[in-house]
Amino acid sequence: MSGFDGARLGALVHDLLAVVRRRPADLLPFEEVRDRLKLRRVVDRGTSDVPLEKIVGTFGRRGEFNRVFLPRSESLRERWEDVKDLAEGAAGFPPVELYLVGNAYFAVDGHHRVSVARSLGARTIEAHVLEFLTPVPLGPDASLEDVLRKEGLADFLEATGLVPSSPDEFRVTHPGDYAEMLEHVAVHRYFLGLELSRCTSWEEAVRSWYETFFRPMTETIRASGVLADFPGRTEADLYLFVARHLHALRERWGDGIAPARAVKHLRLQTKRNGSRKAKG
Repeated sequence: MSGFDGARLGALVHDLLAVVRRRPADLLPFEEVRDRLKLRRVVDRGTSDVPLEKIVGTFGRRGEFNRVFLPRSESLRERWEDVKDLAEGAAGFPPVELYLVGNAYFAVDGHHRVSVARSLGARTIEAHVLEFLTPVPLGPDASLEDVLRKEGLADFLEATGLVPSSPDEFRVTHPGDYAEMLEHVAVHRYFLGLELSRCTSWEEAVRSWYETFFRPMTETIRASGVLADFPGRTEADLYLFVARHLHALRERWGDGIAPARAVKHLRLQTKRNGSRKAKG
């Protein structure tokens, strides 16, 4: 079986396997990604050959094609077969129109062309690309649930104006923890104002918090190796763990406790707790 019928059957098989493997079966909807990740700045990247496997989303055509652009609906047959004839002819077809977010592409115009190209075994397709700039990492394997989890990071970066030096620099496991980091900045701003005996701007407080607390503490966390004791967690998660632990230690022993000591104490405490569980 080949042509449209083979592509339809392939779509059914792929969707069933996606459920079993817990992989995304649907195309990412650009409209929701745009709103969740606060996409505003656009750069025209011109025309280039784009890997077909990285085109995993759609603008306005959700449900017609699956995640690998195989057709799901019989209503697509006539147009799909016309495009296939065009692709196999001497002229070929014109470039498609794509949006780029992070490392994931979204089809704007040319859904049938992308689908036919994939069914014919092509590796790339010529495309005119508009990139929506974002500091929030988004890869071609992302699901809609991943995008929803990244919304908190997008909000945090928009509120602070910070630009991550790496994709995971500010990423936390629980989206609600971004509010706690913003609270840290607000508290730092208050005490910075007392220290300087003047009002401090939000931008100044963010910069001071990052340079005085967040970056030094994550560097200490990285150097200590404590992250290995917390599988699945990020450096930003550990920053919050250490900050909470530091607060508890200072309440008990005074303000002279340094962040590096809190990191060391947290690691020792984690290992003791792990030993107790093993013995129990």
